[in-house]
Amino acid sequence: MKAFRSLLVLVAALFPVLNAPAAEMRFNDMWKEGDRYYLRSESYIEAPPGLVFETLLDYENFYRISGGIKETRFLAPDADGRMRAYSRVESCVLFFCRSVEKVEHVTVVSEQEIVLDSIPELSDFRYNHSRWLIRPEGTGTRLGFEMDMEPDFWIPPLVGPWAIKMKLESSAMTMARRVEEMARTGRKLTEFNIK
Repeated sequence: MKAFRSLLVLVAALFPVLNAPAAEMRFNDMWKEGDRYYLRSESYIEAPPGLVFETLLDYENFYRISGGIKETRFLAPDADGRMRAYSRVESCVLFFCRSVEKVEHVTVVSEQEIVLDSIPELSDFRYNHSRWLIRPEGTGTRLGFEMDMEPDFWIPPLVGPWAIKMKLESSAMTMARRVEEMARTGRKLTEFNIK
């Protein structure tokens, strides 16, 4: 009987952890047309939209949220006063490893939409346009992501789109789970130490 009570206490203690909401990737589609890759995805994150929005714009610490992102920071605005940000991603997909740098204009359309446009002469992309769509849903956030990119580097043709899609999905889910942890625990992005 004592062992049974101990088991009940353990289950009761673990129930909130076992029952914690998990991030969900609802869809993740990627395709290639000519030299351009297209990605459309949507996920659900059990975190308030405001926290998701703030995290996406925290370029001084955004690198902490996913292992492949090695460096992020804001740069001085351009001559027209537009916000600019720098990011460097290091990643291996199968046998293909690459460090990719990007400088982009960051446009906050609203607290529900962030648009990113790379500056080709300062990036490893001939073209890169991304958009985050942040919508409240239930007690969490429906997060849409759209990206159209034309890399200025070689991607293996047979496995390229599939491998990029899988890598981006894995990174997105890691990021979503960390944002959920921030929402559940109050932990700050600055407290993550990602290598």
